[in-house]
Formats: sequence, structure tokens, C-alpha cells
Amino acid sequence: MASNSTVNGPKVVNSHTGAFFGASVAFLAATGVWNLANIWMLNIPVQQQWMLGMGIISAVFATVVVSKVVRDREEARSLVNEVRAARYEEILASAPAPGLGHM
Repeated sequence: MASNSTVNGPKVVNSHTGAFFGASVAFLAATGVWNLANIWMLNIPVQQQWMLGMGIISAVFATVVVSKVVRDREEARSLVNEVRAARYEEILASAPAPGLGHM
């Protein structure tokens, strides 16, 4: 039986640098402070301020969930394509050369 290694080699995973992660966290914190300051400066009752704050928090979490679902679906699609490529490679490796028949 043929080996299960692929011609393409191992899959390389791109990781983000510490600076990119730090900038993302800093931007999230700055955005949160900005939104809190804007809500606090509105001339509306406290109940409405809390409602707006919860709406913003819900929108942030919904964005995170959607981005994770999109990433997971893309990774699953990539995995399926890798399995198909490995199957095709195994079939081609075990097939006789054209015109030579079985050796």
C-alpha cells in the first residue's frame, strides 16, 4: 500500500506577531473606552445608557462569533480538499503507467 505522505509537504500555519496581537487588543480597548465615554455624555436616562451599552457589547460578541464561524468553515473546507488530494495522489501512485500494463 502506498504511503500517506503528500507531495505538497506539511501545512504551514501563519501565526500573528505579538505586535499585531497587541495592536488589536489596544484598538479594542480604545474603542470600548470611546463608546463608554460617548454613552456617558449622552443626555438620556441611565436605563437607556445601559441599554445602549448592552447593545454595543452584543454587537461586539456577535462579530467575534461570526468571524470564528467563518474561519472554522474555511479550515474545514481546506481539510476536505487536503483529504481529496491525498486520495487522488494515492490512486495515481498505485495506478500502472499508461501503455505499460501491470508490472
